[in-house]
Amino acid sequence: MTSKTSILLIIQQNPGIDYQSLLSKIAPNYANLNSSRAALSRVLKDAVSFGMVSRQGHQLFLTDKGMAGLKVKMHDKLVLKLNQLMRVRSVSSNPDPLVQNLSVLLERGKMDARLLDNARASVNFSVNDVEKVHGGLQENIRHLQYVEKTLSSQIHSLREQNFPSSHSAPLADWLPLLPRLVELSTAEDVQVDHSTLPGGADHPLMNGLPFPPKGNRLSLPHSHLSEFLSRLSGQEATFTGVRAFLGLITLDLDRDTATIRGPGMIIEKLAGEIPAREESIPSATSPPGIPSIPTPFEPPEPGMEPSPEDGDDAPSDDEPEPEIDPEE
Repeated sequence: MTSKTSILLIIQQNPGIDYQSLLSKIAPNYANLNSSRAALSRVLKDAVSFGMVSRQGHQLFLTDKGMAGLKVKMHDKLVLKLNQLMRVRSVSSNPDPLVQNLSVLLERGKMDARLLDNARASVNFSVNDVEKVHGGLQENIRHLQYVEKTLSSQIHSLREQNFPSSHSAPLADWLPLLPRLVELSTAEDVQVDHSTLPGGADHPLMNGLPFPPKGNRLSLPHSHLSEFLSRLSGQEATFTGVRAFLGLITLDLDRDTATIRGPGMIIEKLAGEIPAREESIPSATSPPGIPSIPTPFEPPEPGMEPSPEDGDDAPSDDEPEPEIDPEE
């Protein structure tokens, strides 16, 4: 079921929309096409008769009267949403919706004084209540800062205790470090697990290697590790990767990248020897997490959409009415 406000909003956002296009937008909200057609015809008949919508041939437009009525509806919805948010006990833990809707109120109020007049008379909270939310937010920030500092210290301690670590980098960056990797691992050979490969030991990646597989693994001397890794770049795009073991070190390999896992001290030492790559500087945009401020009559914010609970203007899908000709 789609409300009258929703239909007017669609027309406002799509000037000149025709009847069939409007019907296709609201049809999914109804049990069948006949119900949606009857509801839309009823709303359009009323809207046209009250001067809120005008017809120009097959096209539908919102009139000034319709625009004014829609403004009032959207203003009421905004104030209602703010009242609901201020009643939520956990608003300090999740202040984003409140900040977003207050931004909408204040920015739109700069262009429409009636919105602020309506809000001042209709809100169920005071500035002091918003200050309390701000105080709760500051307390949460202090707690998160403490948790962040503690966790950072714990990460440092885990590294000192040589807990497992991992590092991913392009395969080309790892190749010059293979001798160093072999030296630090102290492993006698490289064990390649071919059980996950289609065809197992018969996979093209394994063909031609002069060492027969034993069970699910192929044992390679260190001197053949570079040759084996060079084969990865020639695999098909559907190649899902292969795993190899070098003592306590695990290598997850695909065509272009390698992820090395093992004792933290070894992995951190190797990762530090990988040359840094230049990163592109992102373009200047709004800081992350800061909601954009919509202009009046942009599509409503999430949670602000007109809903079937708008009131008596929501047409019912269980009241079939005779279809009216969209050109009447």
